[in-house]
Amino acid sequence: MARDLVHRYLLNSKVMDVEVLDPRMLRDITPADLGRRLRNKEVTGTGRRGKNLLVCFDEGAVYIHLGMSGSMSFSEDTERHSSHERLRIVVDRGVLILDDPRRFGRFGWVRSMDHLVSENELGPDALTVPDKVFVSRLEGRKGSIKPLLLDQRIVAGVGNLYADEVLFQERLHPSSKADSLSRKELARLGKRVRKVLETSISVRTDFSRLPEGYLLRDRREGAPCPRCATQLVAIRVGGRTTVLCPSCQSQRTER
Repeated sequence: MARDLVHRYLLNSKVMDVEVLDPRMLRDITPADLGRRLRNKEVTGTGRRGKNLLVCFDEGAVYIHLGMSGSMSFSEDTERHSSHERLRIVVDRGVLILDDPRRFGRFGWVRSMDHLVSENELGPDALTVPDKVFVSRLEGRKGSIKPLLLDQRIVAGVGNLYADEVLFQERLHPSSKADSLSRKELARLGKRVRKVLETSISVRTDFSRLPEGYLLRDRREGAPCPRCATQLVAIRVGGRTTVLCPSCQSQRTER
């Protein structure tokens, strides 16, 4: 969705100014150098790999990682709209805004998509990875399945909330060992990843509009499971808060 917005409003537009409102989120370049690279330049394209959005120019690209709480918007009104704005790219038709209340995102400069992928060791995109590739990147790996789903080096684009949803839909305990899953189960898991992401995009990440039976409609400890009404529990898996149904999602340690 973020890439569609950027593509719609910024493609072929001319950058008039760049405002780095939170330098702590900026990577790989100084605010002054970023401004010099972008001012009076034309946006030639957009791209996406996993959680990374690219705004492309002839000599490189701005990458924006939304983190957990980041969002993109475009406004014809160039006035400030929020105290959480972290980056503003002003073009000849308005302004692209990165808003991130919790500052978990980041943005910076790369020479190309290939450099972004290699420097961050990003795996194939979760929305487009073929089943065989998804299986090959997880098959035989040690460790719990949820941290592996979150590892952007394996597959890029699955965040903490979506990993919980995927595993809930597949009735898998997040601590289940990856090498306990068969190739058929891993292929089904890859399909579920794509389905969950596509569904979220279709409702513009408004979780209240997700279909009934989705965990993310009310993902909190103590809420009723949308499948069996058992109270959901919250645990830590791989250092991340994880919400699951103790009845629907049984743990497996071996095949």
